[in-house]
Amino acid sequence: MSDAVYSILSRYTQPPLIIFGTLGAIFNQILFSSRKSLRSNSCSFYFRALSINDLLVIYAYVLLQWIADQYKFDLLKTCIPICKIKTYINCILYTLSPYFVVLACFDRLCTSSRNANLRRIATPRIASYLTLAMIVIVVAAYSHIPIYTTLFLGPTGFTCLSTNLTYSKINAIFVLIFLAILPPVLMTTCCSTTLILLRIQRRRVMPINQARIRQRDTQIFKMLLLYVAFHLICTIPFSVVLLIAVYQLPAPSATIVSLYQSFVLLFNASFSISFYVYTLSTPFYRHEFLSLTMNIFKRCRRIIKPN
Repeated sequence: MSDAVYSILSRYTQPPLIIFGTLGAIFNQILFSSRKSLRSNSCSFYFRALSINDLLVIYAYVLLQWIADQYKFDLLKTCIPICKIKTYINCILYTLSPYFVVLACFDRLCTSSRNANLRRIATPRIASYLTLAMIVIVVAAYSHIPIYTTLFLGPTGFTCLSTNLTYSKINAIFVLIFLAILPPVLMTTCCSTTLILLRIQRRRVMPINQARIRQRDTQIFKMLLLYVAFHLICTIPFSVVLLIAVYQLPAPSATIVSLYQSFVLLFNASFSISFYVYTLSTPFYRHEFLSLTMNIFKRCRRIIKPN
């Protein structure tokens, strides 16, 4: 894929991601903050954190990358401090979103457990502590980025990356595992355990409650499948091609460069669809969103209705 083709793809694919991603993040914040049934739910805290982080990715990376593609102005290539800081922030923001979903799945596991100590974890207060702890872990995990990343002049102009090939290869493997593989593995483990616990509980409850538990069971399983599918589709190709490109340094093949450019655009999509995949895919959240929409519509009608 030539630079001209990539520029055209970027021009027409990234703006919709920015627009729909922004709307989705705003809708998530309104939904989980305003609805009483969701505001006190610890799982909702993680979805709010997810939407905030997705919004940061959209404007700290996707928008700036689109500007760089279309107008040839790249902040990464302006000076060494910006190159280091922006690369560091990008890596942190990329990684936090999937791990916030992992925390939400762990929260579901705690809620479904018969262990009282685990159930106490599923509270908004504990959720805030776990969210902060996850941020600290991710920030620390990428603390090596500013040390080894720098700006240097290559054959095609200034480039922001590490000049240490050994470090680049190790870091590529780390990104593949930490960003692309570990989150779906953790989520699958948490959700599978939750499903087992729910089935065990279903055998011990009265028949009148079985329909409600079965519905909850199905919704969790659907969220699991959707998350794993979208995460793998959007992230694995990007991470694998990045790994191959790093191992071909200092001169990656034209095919790998073209694939990398294409998969970057696909990777960006994973930060714009959380509202549409996680929130609107489950009947409970969809019902809450529709109820909120109807309430807002009724209030607007009362305001504009003439006396």
